[in-house]
Amino acid sequence: MKINILLVLIAANLIVGCGDETPKCNSDDAKNLVVDIARKTIGKGMTLDKDVRISVENVRTVSHESGLDIYQCAADLTFAKPNMKDSLPITYRVQKIEDGKGQFYINIYGL
Repeated sequence: MKINILLVLIAANLIVGCGDETPKCNSDDAKNLVVDIARKTIGKGMTLDKDVRISVENVRTVSHESGLDIYQCAADLTFAKPNMKDSLPITYRVQKIEDGKGQFYINIYGL
């Protein structure tokens, strides 16, 4: 029983350690944060209908600076409602926060 608990704790530590790298351009974490930032930024200048769905599509990794672990990304920010669909080309940069804890920072250009 004690061995099983020890194995579970070791496995949990390995999983937590893997989350310390910068999310890639197409990761769900990065895309969800881009959508959150876009919704808040656009909401300051105009009112979005509640039925507008915002998504990040056609994601491309433009570059990866491995020494600093920074990804430069390009994508289409898509706005969709039942009878309309439009997109806006954006670029964004994903960078891990230096004090760790699995957090990262995103700068979006083109909003």
